[in-house]
Amino acid sequence: MSGLERPVRVLLIGRHFWPHGSIDSAGHLMELATGLRLAGIQVSVVTPKYAGSWAERFSFRECQVYRPIRMFRTGWTARGDRTASRYIRYLRDWIESDPTACDIVYCDAGREEAIAAVEAAQAIGVPSVVRLSGHGDCSDFEFFKHSRIGKRCRSAVMEAAAVVLDSASAHRRWLAEGGDKTRTHRIAHGVGPTKEQGLSSLKNLRRAMSRINGDLFVPDACSVVLSVERLDRSSGIMTLVKSAYLLSNHIPGLQFWFVGDGPLRETIYSRLKSDGLRQSMAMPGSFGSPDDVYSAADLMVHVGDQGFEHQVPTAIAAGLPLVLANTETAREFFGVGESDVRRRIIERRADALQADSEALDGASEQAGALVWWFDPARPKTLRFAIEQIVGNLEQARRRAQQTRRIMQRTRSRSDSIERYVTLFRQLAAKSLPSPSQSTSMENAQ
Repeated sequence: MSGLERPVRVLLIGRHFWPHGSIDSAGHLMELATGLRLAGIQVSVVTPKYAGSWAERFSFRECQVYRPIRMFRTGWTARGDRTASRYIRYLRDWIESDPTACDIVYCDAGREEAIAAVEAAQAIGVPSVVRLSGHGDCSDFEFFKHSRIGKRCRSAVMEAAAVVLDSASAHRRWLAEGGDKTRTHRIAHGVGPTKEQGLSSLKNLRRAMSRINGDLFVPDACSVVLSVERLDRSSGIMTLVKSAYLLSNHIPGLQFWFVGDGPLRETIYSRLKSDGLRQSMAMPGSFGSPDDVYSAADLMVHVGDQGFEHQVPTAIAAGLPLVLANTETAREFFGVGESDVRRRIIERRADALQADSEALDGASEQAGALVWWFDPARPKTLRFAIEQIVGNLEQARRRAQQTRRIMQRTRSRSDSIERYVTLFRQLAAKSLPSPSQSTSMENAQ
């Protein structure tokens, strides 16, 4: 059997992986690994462990996951065993320890892991692929500008055999900064297939979840507002937290689920508790597979630039009504202009109902016209959008289903996976020796 007839072996490298389901990049890497395996790619994953008690190896959906190196939650230090240089060196040496284990080395972000991935791939003679991740202030582009290690990471990405970007704006920026056009590939984050509820009704699903975690108990006839974001100031989560009290006064029985972790966790909990909302909120932490959480909620609020790699696409696939902050990242994801969004951020109920009717009548085939938008600088617009959804949940769910159909057609996850598979197979084919070369090498041995 020639080398081209066997499955392509890809080593995926990421800073986070399951069970960090509330971290956007972790969810994306989980879906990528699963999709590649189903497409016939032999996948293994390397990611750091954040506690000494974590297993160094386990199996996830038939993919082998390795955690050979300890990552410290407190970040890098100037010297000692928590320096970035030490982490890069250990990761590079681990990849090089078995030079026949993979045909492609893929890194899911242009951070410190990219340096190790590119250098190790060059040492063992296989192509390297780096995806530039994140959006806005959390993007790799911003990381490149603000530190010496960032500049080193950018130089490493420039040397990769292929660079993957998810949007037109990122593509243009990379080329403007000197990226090689022939080695740059745009692969959008796709929306997956429809996520069906495992139980017969929303009520049964919520009851089952409350038996697992009592904080997720929801009284009958109550509505759930879901937030799946990093609990820090850069995520914009405090916009929703500060509006929770007024929303609870306007909508009796409204429940809030904050899924995630971060430095503001205790601050958010204390604030909601002091507002008298302890019985109206849950902060269950991370989920390995949060699909049931999305299915059990009535709507999802998303504020920051993070979340458009996995969390927002998952909410769309679940048919969940979305309330989004008017940001450049969100507008580009849905392909809608700023003027259109500003026109839809309305405060009068009559105008809102008229806009809903126009959207549901099929006047627009644009998904951006079917989600709810708000201005982060005007919390009143956030509260108004939530009141509109809760006031007519059936209509909101029909809009969410229409959004899902449009996005599954225009941003299909299967198309994204297919483009990754094509890229990996092309790179592997170029790097593998021809059959005649292989025969010559075997005769020489």
